[in-house]
Amino acid sequence: MAIGSIQTVVVCSASQISTISQQVICPNVGGQYFVPTTVQTYLLDPSQQLNFEGAIAPFDYAYASGIWTLAFSTVVGLWLLSHSIGIVLAHLRRG
Repeated sequence: MAIGSIQTVVVCSASQISTISQQVICPNVGGQYFVPTTVQTYLLDPSQQLNFEGAIAPFDYAYASGIWTLAFSTVVGLWLLSHSIGIVLAHLRRG
């Protein structure tokens, strides 16, 4: 399934000089001239917007700390369980 397509687009690139007709399309910024040029680029379909916005969402520290706490407590709990079982088995072996 394609999530976009290759398109030819017009972009403004830096230049030393530009004509009046080029300045209508690409205005000067801070004394820097820009001229329109065409490039090929891969454009995403608008239907794929949510896929990429979810991937670049800000990091949720509260959610991550909850996941970390769950994982850490699981590891500590399993260690305590296995340690307790080891103590019981050692006690049974010694009689």
